Amino acid sequence: MRFVFVAWLASRAVIIAAFFVAGAHPLASAGNWDGAWYGSIAQHGYGYAQIGTQRDIAFFPLFPMLASLVLRIGIGWPLAGVLVNNAAFFGALVLLHGIASKRWNIATARWCVAFACACPLSLFASVAYREGVYLLFSALALWFALRSQRFASGLMGAAASAASAIGIALAGALVIDALMRRRSARDVASAALAFAGIGGFALFCYLRLGDPLAFAHAEHGWRTGGVDLGAWFRVLDSLRTWDGLRANLMVIVLVPLAAIAIVVQHKALGALLALYGLLAIALILLVGEPISADRYAFAVVPVLLAYGRVLRRVPVAGAAGLAFLLYLLAFDAAQFARFHWVA
Repeated sequence: MRFVFVAWLASRAVIIAAFFVAGAHPLASAGNWDGAWYGSIAQHGYGYAQIGTQRDIAFFPLFPMLASLVLRIGIGWPLAGVLVNNAAFFGALVLLHGIASKRWNIATARWCVAFACACPLSLFASVAYREGVYLLFSALALWFALRSQRFASGLMGAAASAASAIGIALAGALVIDALMRRRSARDVASAALAFAGIGGFALFCYLRLGDPLAFAHAEHGWRTGGVDLGAWFRVLDSLRTWDGLRANLMVIVLVPLAAIAIVVQHKALGALLALYGLLAIALILLVGEPISADRYAFAVVPVLLAYGRVLRRVPVAGAAGLAFLLYLLAFDAAQFARFHWVA
C-alpha cells in the first residue's frame, strides 16, 4: 500500500507542477475539454449541453452521477469531479497491485503500478474525466471474477459499463469466460449482469429521446465510426518527427502494440484478462479514427498488467522508459492546462 500511495502521489504532483508551470489555475484547468461536458451533466442532467452536432448524451452517466453526490455536500465543479476521479484511480491502483501480486509477485505488481502512474494518459485519471472511475469498477469486476465471485463481479461490471462503452468488452469477456469454463447457468447469468449498466443507459435514452442507441449515434459528433486505416497510417507516419512522436507515441503503444503484448503474454495473463484486453482493443479500433484511443486503452486493466510485466523483465530500460513517460505526462499536463488537445 505504501508503494502504491507514493507512486500515485508523486505522479499526481508532476501533473500539478506542470499546471503551475503552464501558468494556469490547476483546479480550473482540471475541468477543461470533456470536463465541461461532465460538469454540465453532473449539475443539470442530460439535455442541457450541445455544441453543433456534439451532444452530452455521448457521455456515460456513472462518473457525473458520482460527482453530483459530491456537489450536493457543497463542493463545486470541477473539484467534485477531481476528487471522485483521483479517489477512484487510487483505489484502482490498489486493486491492480493486488491482482498482479496474487498472479505473479510483488515486484511485478510494483512495475504495473509504476507504469499506470507514469503513463501520460494517467492525466485523465486526475482531471474531471471518467477514466479513474471506469478503471476502478472494471478492476473490481476482474478481482471478483478471478476469485469466482460471479455475482459481485457482474455487479461491478454493470457499474463499469455505466461508466464507459469499453464496459461492453468487459461484460462480453466475463460472459465468454464463464461459458468457456462451463459454469452453471446461474454463474453465466451473474456474469451477464455486467451488461446492466449500458442496458440501463440505453433504456434511459429510449425513454428520454426515443432512441436506445442515442449515446452511440451521438459519437458521430466526434468521429465517423468503423475502422479508419487511413487515420492509423497517418499516426504511424507522424512518428518520423519529434512532435509527431511526442503526440502519437502512446496511441501506438497502448493500442496495436498492447494487443501484441497481450497475445504474447496470454498464458501468463490467463484467459479472462487476455480476452478482455483483446476485446477492448478491438472495440477501440472499431470506433473510427484514433481520437482518444490511447485514453480509452489506458483504462483497460490487462494493458497495464502486460506492460508492467514487460518492464519487470528489463528493469534498466524500464526505468528509463518510466522517466520518459513522466516527461510526456508533464508535457501533456501543461498542454491540457493551456486548453490544447492531448487525447
